[in-house]
Amino acid sequence: MRLRSALVAVALGATAAAGAVAVPAQAAPAGESAVTCGNAYWPHENVDSGSGRVTKSGSAAVHTGPYGACTTVGYVSQDARVSYDCYVVNDYGNRWTWIRDAAGSSLGWIYGAYLSNGGATTRCP
Repeated sequence: MRLRSALVAVALGATAAAGAVAVPAQAAPAGESAVTCGNAYWPHENVDSGSGRVTKSGSAAVHTGPYGACTTVGYVSQDARVSYDCYVVNDYGNRWTWIRDAAGSSLGWIYGAYLSNGGATTRCP
């Protein structure tokens, strides 16, 4: 019986490694929309020529997707100048802007309430 369990576990592991089993990166709590994170799920273009400053006291987190539950990839200090690519409104009605640093490097999504003027003014296509 132990041998059978071990073989099943190995088979499932091999199947998952081969990509045949999809495992969600994040599971949504019951009754809530699924949160999708990562650039592949939130394509965007640089269609907003605006810029502004981070207004959150201390620093603001930059995420892989437009949700607080998405992976934080870094922080931008208060008063740092950033450029805006565009914005999206997530499933919770919160507005998020894709930002770039002063050198033009793409950073990620930041909550609009943490940006001067609420962030980008042009919605992502």
